Amino acid sequence: MNTSTVAQDVPVMREPASGSAQYVANPTSYLHALGRLAAGTGPFAVDAERASGFRYGNRNYLIQIKREGSGIFLVDPTAFEDLSELNRVMQADMWIFHAATQDIGPLAEQGLVPPRVFDTEFAARLLGLERVNLAAVTTHFLGVSLAKEFSHQDWSTRPLPEAWLNYAALDVELLVEVAREETELLREQGKLEWALEEFEHLRTLPTVPRTDPWRRTSGIQTIRDRRKLAVLRELWLEREKIARTKDISPSKILPDRAITQAATILPRTLGGLLSLHDFGGAANRKRAHLWQRAIQRALAMPTSELPPLRLPASPKAPPIKFWEEKSPLAAKRYEPAKSFVDSLAEEHELPIENVVQPKMLRQLVWDSVEGPMDVASYLRESGAREWQIDLVSPTLQSIIDQH
Repeated sequence: MNTSTVAQDVPVMREPASGSAQYVANPTSYLHALGRLAAGTGPFAVDAERASGFRYGNRNYLIQIKREGSGIFLVDPTAFEDLSELNRVMQADMWIFHAATQDIGPLAEQGLVPPRVFDTEFAARLLGLERVNLAAVTTHFLGVSLAKEFSHQDWSTRPLPEAWLNYAALDVELLVEVAREETELLREQGKLEWALEEFEHLRTLPTVPRTDPWRRTSGIQTIRDRRKLAVLRELWLEREKIARTKDISPSKILPDRAITQAATILPRTLGGLLSLHDFGGAANRKRAHLWQRAIQRALAMPTSELPPLRLPASPKAPPIKFWEEKSPLAAKRYEPAKSFVDSLAEEHELPIENVVQPKMLRQLVWDSVEGPMDVASYLRESGAREWQIDLVSPTLQSIIDQH
């Protein structure tokens, strides 16, 4: 095992101790990987690399898999139209991730769906670790850190440099061992069932498309006119179309600040548009007619079709500082409710948000003044897991009933 040391003499692993990873990018290597993985034992350690900030969307460009007795395989999903056979082989056991929510969705889009999940990052949170990145977690449980030099690369690059592949292999090298250590500790602390419930929640969490994703444009809060907001939207949609067609990250086509600036200034001619700094580059000069056409569409749009400045807000509790004035009863209930949740988090060495999300607690207490409330049912409908409900609902119910 090639390691060096960091502060406090923690060894840093720089290449897999289990041997070189095998790159899988053609039918022969794919069949070999399927055979080896099927012959292995136990869970599959899984990770994936994307090209966020370089390519359009959230597609995986490398999938790392390790299984005991099989070795590490680095699968290039762009080389295969169908990964169903790999998915079939990997239904044999649990998949171990670090930060599963980042990978489950993109893997599912490529036909890889885990039968069960273990998330070493979430387990670390339940176990009370302050730092839960992979290197910190491996250091805590195994006494070794991981080299992380290539964490923000363009993984759509082909051929992938050998150093990058080595880095990618490290992400799955120790996951099985970490999960084993965490499982024992979760069991000792009486948290294993909590963790398993959370893992299943992560595995089955639906992907909900954002409403009006263009409203996340940086600087949009400075736009206070519906016509200008329409210009921003049309420019965002045009950028999205170009980015999708060219498979380039939208920010590389045109930065958010350019869209916001154009929506603020409303250039009505090509010359006016090209005078803006971010529109003056060679690529955007070629696209200038597309940008100007998008602006003109918004300027000609009937008032009835202009977007509202704000989406209708769902009912939610106001800031705590206004409760005493708006609802003294809610304010009276909130103090003991929050104190109880805080003490529970401390007792079990859990982040407060893993006991019950603060905004969920605030909304529960605020809504409790409207009439009789079944706390357990309210939490369940709000998305809390059963272990959380069992932990907090009896005392929260008592607080609400007594005040």
